[in-house]
Amino acid sequence: MRRSLHNCYFGDIAMSSSRRSKFEIWAEVLEFCLRTKRTQTWLLRKTRLKTSAIKETLQFLLSRNLIEQLNDEDIIKYHTTDRGEEVLKQFYTLINDYFDLNQNRRRNNI
Repeated sequence: MRRSLHNCYFGDIAMSSSRRSKFEIWAEVLEFCLRTKRTQTWLLRKTRLKTSAIKETLQFLLSRNLIEQLNDEDIIKYHTTDRGEEVLKQFYTLINDYFDLNQNRRRNNI
């Protein structure tokens, strides 16, 4: 069963910078396409990227089999593959482990 990973792992952690790394953008696109097929236009609006940047991001993720391009009633949509979902889980695990987010959450709940 597919579900949103972002809320499960990051909770209410807020990024302090308005500039995102490529890793954050890739994770964001994978997250957006995880449960629902999304169009390039939808992703463009939600990610607030320029057209060239979203095209480059989609091409990068497609070339690594992390998303798939589907033709849904003559509309091209993107969906996160099983491999993309696994990469997303590993990314969030790495971030949580590196910054010890789960440990901080346990301390705050005590």
